[in-house]
Amino acid sequence: MERATFSKYSWIDFAFSVIGVCTFLMDWGSDVWVATEFYCRGDIFWFGVLVGLMVLSSVVVQMFSWFWFQYDRKLPGFGSVQTGGGTVLFGDRVKLSCLFHVLQLGFLCRHISAIRQGFRVWWRKAEGSEYAVYLTHDLSMLRLIETFCESAPQLTLMIYVMLETNKARTVQCEFSLV
Repeated sequence: MERATFSKYSWIDFAFSVIGVCTFLMDWGSDVWVATEFYCRGDIFWFGVLVGLMVLSSVVVQMFSWFWFQYDRKLPGFGSVQTGGGTVLFGDRVKLSCLFHVLQLGFLCRHISAIRQGFRVWWRKAEGSEYAVYLTHDLSMLRLIETFCESAPQLTLMIYVMLETNKARTVQCEFSLV
């Protein structure tokens, strides 16, 4: 039986993992900024819709992340040295992982885990390149899910609010660019 081949994890993969965590945090910060602006200006309806989209998207992404974490635990060699399982942020601690996912921090922890594994592979030349690539692919899929659940509806919402109010506020334009 043939074994699937993965590309090797390189410095560019590591750089994109770090950039990915930065853009995730910037996206989260801009969401909070826009929601705060709506609330402070008294636009409670738009604030509610925006926060609802943020929460719904976060719950969906955390659920996928949790289900994939559960699936990963069943993979052969999950905790072995070859896959770099020793660097997985949660290891085999299911309750801790569950807590982070319930607190909506599982996706961020996955980013940290991927960066940690990527650093081991790229800088320290440790084993586990296939696992680092696997982690980055999971993150890419989770970001894609987040885009369809949060970013696209939020962009549509911002365009609608601008057309409805006939005003384009700085915060809406900044948010649309992120």
